[in-house]
This record gives sequence, C-alpha cells and structure tokens, in this order.
Amino acid sequence: MKQEPIRTKRKVQQLGSSTLAVTVPAEWARAHNVEKGDEIVVQQDNEGGALLLVPQQPDVPESEVSLDADVLSGKALERALITQYILGRHLIRIEGTTAFGLDHRDGVLAAERRLMGLSAVEEGGTYMTVRCSVAPDDFDLQTMLERLGRTETSMRQGAVDALTDGDVATARQVSSRYHQIEKLSFLFLRLSFATYRNPRLSQVLGIESGFPLIAYRSVVQEVTQMAETAVEISELVTQYDGSAPGDDVAERLREITTPLDDAMTRIWSVISCPIYEEAEAARNALNTAEEAIAAFHETLRRERPEPLLLLQRVADLLERTASHAEDSLSVLTQLSHQQAGHR
Repeated sequence: MKQEPIRTKRKVQQLGSSTLAVTVPAEWARAHNVEKGDEIVVQQDNEGGALLLVPQQPDVPESEVSLDADVLSGKALERALITQYILGRHLIRIEGTTAFGLDHRDGVLAAERRLMGLSAVEEGGTYMTVRCSVAPDDFDLQTMLERLGRTETSMRQGAVDALTDGDVATARQVSSRYHQIEKLSFLFLRLSFATYRNPRLSQVLGIESGFPLIAYRSVVQEVTQMAETAVEISELVTQYDGSAPGDDVAERLREITTPLDDAMTRIWSVISCPIYEEAEAARNALNTAEEAIAAFHETLRRERPEPLLLLQRVADLLERTASHAEDSLSVLTQLSHQQAGHR
C-alpha cells in the first residue's frame, strides 16, 4: 500500500546556547526503522530553502511490477519494459491469459539489446519474468558521463572520416555503435531516478543530488542527440555510396571538427571539475566551430562543390551538433557558477 505523505508542524526547541532541535514524526521513524541513537543524514537543497532527512541505512526494497501481455506485445512491450527499467524496477513479470507469441519474445529481446543488465530469467506458457541486475554501487555517474562523451566524440570523428574518405564500411561501423549510447543513457536515467527517490545514493554514485543531477541529465539528452547526428552523417555516406569530396572541402570540414572536438573535450573536463575558466575556453572553441560552419555554408553557396546535396546536409548536421554542445555548455556553466559559490 502506498504510504500517504506526512504533513505536520513541529516546534523548534532550544538545546543549549547555540543548538536548535526539532522532533521527527513517530510514523516516519517507524516506517524507516529509526531508533534512539541512530544517525540520519540532513541534506540541504542547492537553493538552501529546504532540508531533507534521510535514514543512514534507508530501506529500499526491490521493486516489482506486472505487465499485461494481453494488451502489450512487440514494440509496445519493448517501450513498457524500457519505462519500467528507467523507473528502477528490479523484477518485471509479464503475464497473459494465452500462450506467448513471437511478438512478445521479440519485444523482450529488443529491450534486452537496448538496456544494460536486463534479461529474462523465467518463462512459462503464459508468463515471463524479466530481471534487472544493475546495482547503483556498480557505477560512478561522472565516469559514465565521460564514457558517453568519448563514445559520441569517436562516433562523430568516425562519421566525418568516413565522409572525407568515402569509406562506407567505416560509416556502417559508426551507425552500429549507437546502441552503446542508448544503453548508457537509459542506465543513467535509471540511476538518476533512483537517486531522486533515495538521495543517500548520491554518495554511492559519486554525485551531488539536486541541480548537478538535473544538469547532467540534460547533458545526457544533448549528447544522445549529438550521437544521432553522427549516425545521420554515416547514413548519408552510405546513401551516396561513399562519394568523397575534394581535398579543399575536406580541409574546411576539419576546420569545423577540430574546434568542435576541442570544445567537447573541455565540456567533459567541466563535468569532472566544474571550473568556470574551462567552461569559457569551451565556449571560445564552440564560437570558432560556429564561425567555420558559417564559412562552410558560404563556400557551398558560392562554389557548389560535389556532392553538393550531401555536403549541405552534413553542414546542417554539424550545425545542429554545435547547437547541442552549446546547450550542454550553458547548463554546465551554470553548474560551475554554483560550485564556485559553494566553495
């Protein structure tokens, strides 16, 4: 049964000359097995307007949920499993009134391919149990973010190299790596949602709760979209059967990608160490990349090199990538300001 939220008033008591105290509701203490002598964590939000009380050893039971196989199969079942994964479920039981069909198994297999630590552990004629083996203390969120960033950067570099070399095989390899981005982003959402429900996990995951967690979730979304643009560039290379531009065009593309790579390297540095000066250096690199993109658009309009339609589309995608990087940097710059204020 879902517990009703506790809303009550407490008087602040004076203890000694400089200490104030307040009691906690008895029902809250019983629900969390808090007894005399136990420690609780008092956590302040980033704006300083509220305090959160968390038991030293919070009781977080494994969560279980059931899905109706009579109404969910195929893509719908896949989406439902992804949702329950992000919500932090450990056991997902899929049950129906008739025997499972191929669509049900396809939905489960598709979810297993996209989600880290998810696998079917039991199956009968009309049911299947899926378990997630991911434990929060197996991961450090900042390390995960850096891995996500390295993967996106290598995909983008591979896509542009495939374009300039006319290498269809490399382009296909880039597209196939998107599943790594998906797995990391879904896992990050799962762990961040768990941290919202239990802020004590923020210490285990190596990150502060509150605004930093929200900031990093925003960055994950932007980087995922950047990886999607890398896939689009790779698919264009395949679509145009490896039509490579001339050397002068390839050089202009490098004038875009070199500062863009530098900006992303600095952005990931801001994640691990939010220093305002590093954020400004990243912004300068992004400005250089954006100027190069504008110059490339002008070159395409003036010189109309071949394959023109391909190059125009790539220029648009690189512009979109820079925009996502700018959005990420804006969030992280705000984070660096907050961190500087707390030091």
